[in-house]
Order: sequence, then structure tokens, then C-alpha cells
Amino acid sequence: MQKKLVCESHLHEKIIFTYDFPFYLEKVEGLHEVIGTVTGIKSAYAIGENYIDTGIEKRNIVISGIIKDDFINNRQKLYRIFPLKTTGTLYYYEDDLERKINYKVESIKINEKGYPKVFQISLICPTPYFTDIEKTTLQMATWSPAFKFPLKIPQSTGIKFGIKNKTSMVSIMNSTNIEFGMTITFTANDVVVNPSLFNVDTREEMKIEKTMQAGDKILVHTYRQNKNIIYISASSEQEENINNLMVYGSKFLQIHHGENTYRYNADENVDSLETVIEYLTEYEAV
Repeated sequence: MQKKLVCESHLHEKIIFTYDFPFYLEKVEGLHEVIGTVTGIKSAYAIGENYIDTGIEKRNIVISGIIKDDFINNRQKLYRIFPLKTTGTLYYYEDDLERKINYKVESIKINEKGYPKVFQISLICPTPYFTDIEKTTLQMATWSPAFKFPLKIPQSTGIKFGIKNKTSMVSIMNSTNIEFGMTITFTANDVVVNPSLFNVDTREEMKIEKTMQAGDKILVHTYRQNKNIIYISASSEQEENINNLMVYGSKFLQIHHGENTYRYNADENVDSLETVIEYLTEYEAV
């Protein structure tokens, strides 16, 4: 499969850049490098510096190509999909590799002189890591439907409407060198007191001091730029930020390099708690 870039605007309109017209891809820069800044401190009379940390710089992706045929309409399409100050998503495809990354539009240049007409689009990715296109979802202690048609209900035994999956632990293998966040969704099927998730390998825990009623949900976002705990009441369906109810000593759990085994729990009525973990694996480059 040849290399293909798909850019989706903030209004969900898409454009394809590949080795074909009307938007022929001549060159794309900024996909394969990782740029860091090493920070250190130099002491008097010291040799070299003492290392402090390495920061990862933003990513600049530059797409260069050629417009052929129907120039005016295709030029307007580029302007429409890449307005300045907007956020979009770039999807990258090459053989079996599929990745995506969010960007801000920095500039767009279209040369109207000569033939063929060339263009250059500069995109800035404040978060420089690529991710999988689709989230991975792991379900812990959820219900599997068992209600099928045609339906006959035996008078003596009744019928099962669902089967409880009682798996209390799941494992995630992170083969990259990046630690990244996830979304944890706690759902109560009855009264549940103080739900929690525990990393068996690192001994880290995320625990929330909250009594949940049947149908209530708690969403825990542990992403680098989004660390929040959201409570959704079944009765009102209103969202409420409850970061202040995170138990002292708890952490917004990350998925570390290597194996991560998570176990859910609650102080009371854990059998009525459903837990789902969702995440996007992050990559330094494609």
C-alpha cells in the first residue's frame, strides 16, 4: 500500500494526499523525527553539566504537493479545510501502519504562477506523539447479553437476560517507551461505595470517595493534558467535576512501559460495579 495522508478539518471535512491527483503528494516532512531539548545545569569548575531532564518539542508537519485540474475549486477546498487557528486530525497510512495526530494550522501557501500549481501546508502538533486510530477497550465485570429470539420462557426455570463477566483484572502491554493516559469508566448497577482501580505491578491506585446509585457513572480521564474525574448521575444525567473527591494518595494512573495489570475494587458492593478501560497507544514517530 502506498503512503496516504488524510486530513480532517474541525468541521469533519476530509481531503486525501497521495501519489495521485487532484492533490498529488510531492513531499511530507516532520513525520519520522523526534526532537528533544536536553536541559542541564552547570556548576562552577564542573566538567560538563548535570542532567536535569529532556523536553519533547512540538512537531511541525509540512505537506508539499501539486494541484491538477479544476484549480479554482480545488484551491478553495484547501482553504476551506485548512483555515488558520483551527484544529484538525491527520491520519497516516502506509502498508499495515495506521496512525493519527492532532494539529493546528500554521500556514497554507498556493503558488498561482506557472504550471503545475504547487501548494505547501504547514501544520503544528503541540502534542508531538502519534496514536492508534481506534481506541482499545477492555471490559472488566460487565454484562454479556444472553437474550435471544425466538423467545420461549420455560415456566419452571425462567430465562437468563444477561451473564455477568466477573473478570476483576486486565493486563495491558505497552511496548513503546512512552507512558500515556486512559479513560476509566465506573458504572454502578446498584449502590456502590468508593470505586477504585489498582495497578498490581506499580502498586499505584486511583480511588474516588463517592457513593454511586444504580445507573450512575464516573469517568476518570488520566491523559497528559486532561486529568479529570466526571460524575454523571443517572437521575439528572448532569455532569459534575469531582476531582476533589479523589482519595488522598491516589494517582491519575498511567500506562507505563511494559506490562500493566489493573484490578478494580470498591469498599462496598463491588459485585455491582462495572469497569471499562479505554486508551490510545502513543508513538514517538511513524
